[in-house]
Formats: sequence, structure tokens, C-alpha cells
Amino acid sequence: MEQSGCVPQQRTDEFPAAELLAAERRLRHAVRAGDLAGLRGLFHPQLVSVRPDGRCHGAEHEAAALDTGTLAVDVIEPEETVATVVGATGVTRTVLFAQGHCDGVPFEARVLCTRTWVHEEATGWQVLATRVGEVDPEA
Repeated sequence: MEQSGCVPQQRTDEFPAAELLAAERRLRHAVRAGDLAGLRGLFHPQLVSVRPDGRCHGAEHEAAALDTGTLAVDVIEPEETVATVVGATGVTRTVLFAQGHCDGVPFEARVLCTRTWVHEEATGWQVLATRVGEVDPEA
């Protein structure tokens, strides 16, 4: 299920949430496919990515991890995505099931991905920050 978040009614946003939701879907597909060109186009050069174990990485490290197989995501099944856009900044919150391996260790988890996106005319929507964490199984 995808939905737009709350955007003040008196605003006419230049960048609708539907475009941000489409960028979020492209990002998930690029991660699953190991599409480096697609990822590099969606990662802002100043990306800060925080993994579930708390490690922080930049755009090139994240792309290289997928390229070398250090990180492989075999399954990404979104349950819910919410997007909010204010001006040229957006936030997505996605709950999903992911399965794969990281640093040779298999993982299978229901996770919450929270991303901050920025929009520039030349590049479109790009992820500036992302935080991935496990969701409590009881939630």
C-alpha cells in the first residue's frame, strides 16, 4: 500500500508525492537487481546510509557493496510506504520484508526504511539519507 503523507492544503507543491513514491520503487528495484547505474542516479553524492547495525556509509560504499556481492538483497517485499513532500524535500517511510546476505551473513527481516530525499532539476529525486532498522515482530 502506498500513500501520500500530510501536505498543507494551502500549498501547491512543485514536486508531488506520487513522483517520490515512484523514485522509492525504482530504488527498491535497483537494489534487488544490483543495478549500479540506477543506484548511482538515485543516490545523492552526499548520501549518508545507516544500516541496522549502526554502521554509516556513503553512496559509493553502498553501490560497491552491491557490485562486489558484499551486500545482496534477494527479496524485497514492501508492505506499506508513506511519502511526504514539502518543497524540494521528501521523506519516505517503508515497512518491508527483506532477505539476502551482508558480509557473508544471511539475513531475513521485516525492516523499516526511512529515507530523506532531495529534488534537483538536473537529477530528479535522490536519496540524501537513509536509515534501515528492524521492525518489532509484534508491531
